[in-house]
Formats: sequence, structure tokens, C-alpha cells
Amino acid sequence: MGKDPVNAAMIRHWCEAMGDAHPAYQGPDAVAPPTMLQAWTMGGLSGHQGRNPAHDELFALLDGAGYTSVVATDCEQEYLRPLRPGDVITFDSVIESVSARKTTKLGTGHFVTTRMDVRANGETAGTHRFRILKYAPAARRGAQGRDAGGRSPASGGRPPASGGRSPASGKRPRPVVNRDNAGFWAGVADHKLLIQRCGGCGRLRFPWLPGCNGCGAADWDTVEASGAGTVYSYVVMHHPPFPAFAPTVASAVGAASAVGEASAVGGAGVVGGAGREAGAGGPYAIGLIELVEGVRMVSNVVGVPYDRVRIGMPVRLEFLRVDEELTLPVFRPEEGATAAEGRAAAEGRAPAADAPRDADRKTGRDPAPDPAQDTPPALALRPGLELPPLTVPLTRTLIVSGAVASRDYQDVHHDAEAAREKGSPDIFMNILTTNGLVGRYLTDHFGPRSVLRKVAIRLGAPNYPGDTMVLSGTVTAVLDDTTAEVRVVGRNGLGDHVTGTVTVTVEPAADAR
Repeated sequence: MGKDPVNAAMIRHWCEAMGDAHPAYQGPDAVAPPTMLQAWTMGGLSGHQGRNPAHDELFALLDGAGYTSVVATDCEQEYLRPLRPGDVITFDSVIESVSARKTTKLGTGHFVTTRMDVRANGETAGTHRFRILKYAPAARRGAQGRDAGGRSPASGGRPPASGGRSPASGKRPRPVVNRDNAGFWAGVADHKLLIQRCGGCGRLRFPWLPGCNGCGAADWDTVEASGAGTVYSYVVMHHPPFPAFAPTVASAVGAASAVGEASAVGGAGVVGGAGREAGAGGPYAIGLIELVEGVRMVSNVVGVPYDRVRIGMPVRLEFLRVDEELTLPVFRPEEGATAAEGRAAAEGRAPAADAPRDADRKTGRDPAPDPAQDTPPALALRPGLELPPLTVPLTRTLIVSGAVASRDYQDVHHDAEAAREKGSPDIFMNILTTNGLVGRYLTDHFGPRSVLRKVAIRLGAPNYPGDTMVLSGTVTAVLDDTTAEVRVVGRNGLGDHVTGTVTVTVEPAADAR
């Protein structure tokens, strides 16, 4: 039995953590967000006293065999009726399957799938299928401090130090620092992007050189770049994958190798931002960035899917720590900038008046159709429809509040020191929060008459604090005039954090029934 009846306080806490403002979850007639289904069954800090002993026996058996680490991989939910304040929750939890021993990039272990039938006041309200991997951690590989697939072990030792290994063992190549460019890298270490200025003619130059190509003067000083720029050109690295450029502890960030008048400042290597294969370093976007000061440099464009980078996109400098030894300058799309605005800027024109602004995209709301209008749902539900992206800053507050709101007190989701002791570089988002954000993304887009019917997700690269996740969606099937299936992908700096399918219904307006 659930520890508490469905209640307005928990619903409010959940919605505040997820940023979910769906009107159906508010007011005297509120219902619980469907993606809260598992939260009502969680045992909290004290756990489930009356849980079927078969679960404890199975986990004790796996622990005894050395499979002491655990990571959630899949969650599938179907919602049969809404949960309302006052509903008393009961559920049956069944061990549905235990796989044969599997060898993964994390280590060797068994996938355990459980199915939960959730009832409200004795009436079936939903089903919840959950899959975890219980495994024995593999030996550490390379400088990543994570498995090549991107998931973080839930137990094990601290990530090893990164020094003293060759690029072949997984460590990213270091930039070549010499007397000509040492000042540049010293500036980067202090989070400053310094541009040389000729002492003779005043010309700015990048990359750094011992003398001016314009007047030949050897004297120079530096100016600090403002950090503003635009994507002048870019390429996407798909193949071949380079293991040394696989995602790192800090983020999948790019090189600060520069191109210009002579030899590069020193390529630090480009990091894979969305590897599809374990250990792969791609695909990722490499941009030629034109700074407002007039010089250009090469770096990664982060915080946006590689396939959404556009020429003319306004970007801003930020500094990301790759490991204990290396910090690199990278560029993130400017706040308020959309691809349409970027293209308009590149062409020297103003964006169209009806172009969706970033405020719409960040909330996942598409200006057309307007949910407040009685637009026939069939016009909004068509195969191939691409939903505007939703950008989710991965703050420490979001990760911790999501875990608490979902009653998940696993220490790896709120205690950084405990997370590091168990092999993770930091705390990371739990699967219940990811599920809630996916649900919010769909209902934000389809509006106040939208109702979630099914959500099935699979996790990949972890969501760590300081990164950004961008959710995108495509309608893959229209089941009837009001119901559609949507393929959802959530990407962070390391790659695909979540992939899945959501079934959503857009109810007809009251006067259209």
C-alpha cells in the first residue's frame, strides 16, 4: 500500500520541481500528473516494510554474487484513470524477468524487470514496468571516470586521476603550449579569452603569433574578448569515432584549437557530444566562431543538438572544465536566439514577425496552434510534426528537488560526496524526474486539454548538474483524431540522456463535443 493517499501537497511539490504548470494539476478539481505514478508507491527514507520478501531475496542473492551496483535503464507506464486527492493507492509488484548474465560496458550483471499494477480505491489506475541492471563494475577504463556508454555506476571507487596516461588509453590529447601561446592558455585557466593586439598597427589577431602579419611589429598586448559571437561556419563530426574524445566528466565539450593566420594556438581535441556507440566521440558540431571583435576561432557549440546548429546563430563564450588539468573555451547559443534569428542575422535581415521566440521554445509551447483556441486536434496531430525544443538547465536544485518530490532518497541523487564514493563524478538526475520532464514537455506543447496515456523511456548519458538537456519530439503516428504517438529525445552535453515514446490525447473543446 502507498504510504500516503494522493494529496495536493505532493502534487504541488512535484509540479514545482518539474516546472509543470498544466492547469489540470491545479485547483480544487486537480488530478495528479500521470508521470507521478511511481512516486505514490515509493517507500521513502524508511523503505517498504511489507514488501514481498522475494524482492529482498533476489537482491541479496545478486549482491552475494558480486553484482552490487545498480542503474535504472527503462521505465514504461500506462495510465488507465487519473489519480485524485484522497485516492488510496495499493499495488502488486511482480518480478517479471531476470535476464541471463550480460556483459555491458558498465560490467557484467543481470537485467531485472519488475511490473507493478497500481490501483486507486481498488480500481486499476495504471501499470508500471521498471528495468534495472544489477552488475559488478568493470575495471576502470581511460580518463573518463564513467563507463563509455555514459551511465554512472551506483557503487564502486572514486574516478581515477587523469594524469600519466597516453591518449591511446583514453585521455584526451593536451594542447601544445609554448612560449608563443602560453599567455592564451593562462588566460583560459583564469576564464578569460585573450586576443593579441599589435603594438604597431593595433590590429587584433588570433591565433597567437610572435609577430604581426600586417606591419611586422613584434610588440603586442592583449584585449579580453567580450564572449559574444556568431557561428560563421560549422561541420558535424560523425565518423570515425575516437575513443579519446568520448564524453568526459565535465561535459562533452569541444576543442579550443584555433585557425587563422598561422599555426593553431594548440588543438585540445574535440569531444564527442552525442556518441551513439559506447566509447564513440560523435556526432558533434565543430563551429568556426566569429567573435564580435572580428577574429575567428574553432570550438564546439554546446547546449544544443548538433543537428540544430545553424550558420549565423548567435553564441556566447563559456568555460568548461574537461578534467583536473584542462579547461577549454566553448560556445553556447545566446539566450533568446533561435535558428531562425541566427539565419536572419547572417543574411542581414530581421526575423519574421511571426517566428517563434526562444521564450516559446524554452517552455515547449508552439505558437500555432494556440491551445486556448478551439483548433480541431486533427490539425495539430499529424505524422512528421516536429515539436519545438524545450531547453532544461540541469541545476543542482532541479536534480535534488526532483528526487525529493518523487520520494527517491538514493544518495547518488542528492549527496555529491556519496555519489563520488560510488564512482560517479557528481550527483545525477533520477529516472522519475526525467519521466516527469518528458511528460511536461508533451503537455506544455499540446496545451491544457492534453492528457498523457503512455510514457515509455530509456536512459542513456546521465544528467549531471551544470549541463543542459534539450528535449525534442516528432509525431510518429496518429492513432485517431485526438491521439498521437510522439518520439521524444532528450540530449545533454554527453549525448542522448533519454529516448522514448509518449502517447498523448488532446481532448476536444467542451463546446465541440
